[in-house]
Amino acid sequence: MELERLGVFGGTFNPIHIGHLIVAEDVRERFSLDMILFVPAFIPPHKSVGVAPADKRLDMVRLSIKDNPLFSVSDIELKRKEKSYTVDTLAELREKVSSSLFFLIGSEAFLQIHTWRKPNRLFELSNFIVMERPERIVGVTEFENYLKELETKLPSFVLKSMDFLNETYIFEVEANGKESFIYLTPVVNIGVSATMIRKRVKSGRSIKYLVTKEVERYIEENGLYKGD
Repeated sequence: MELERLGVFGGTFNPIHIGHLIVAEDVRERFSLDMILFVPAFIPPHKSVGVAPADKRLDMVRLSIKDNPLFSVSDIELKRKEKSYTVDTLAELREKVSSSLFFLIGSEAFLQIHTWRKPNRLFELSNFIVMERPERIVGVTEFENYLKELETKLPSFVLKSMDFLNETYIFEVEANGKESFIYLTPVVNIGVSATMIRKRVKSGRSIKYLVTKEVERYIEENGLYKGD
């Protein structure tokens, strides 16, 4: 069955934890996405120290999502065996599926998107679901101002309209003649981070219930994060 609306959740997942899973399910349900595709990065451009091997992070994602038929994982960036750039991943996915793509991203990260590789092309390839966590709220005014700044920073980028529905701000934009939507939306936050988990592992503290039991066992059996 061809998926009409595919959510793409990229990241280091170092390691994947229950916060990732809760946010992904929340977004999938509220935006009526047919599936969430987790895409672990091979060598993240902005993160390099203390990152577990890519194959191990891929394994942990697989273990975490195995019981949810609406979650899937792709090794598309691992196969590339080079630095992970979102535009390359979205372009490759665009060639493989006819689904509308919805890229999940945190609000703070989105505010740096003009520094990403081929930012204009990103908006041609995908819609964006920009997630606001309670402790990291950007706010609609700053966000709208940033989109207006993009009109001067990026060639052929146009902010066309803004709407509000079900706690979500909806921005219609155009890049190189192609229209897409950016959704600024609050998400569930439980205060768990990968950094916290790595620190707990290093200090010998429990990570039970912060990750799935399979990932907890995998981290222990593979000696991950002991030296971080």
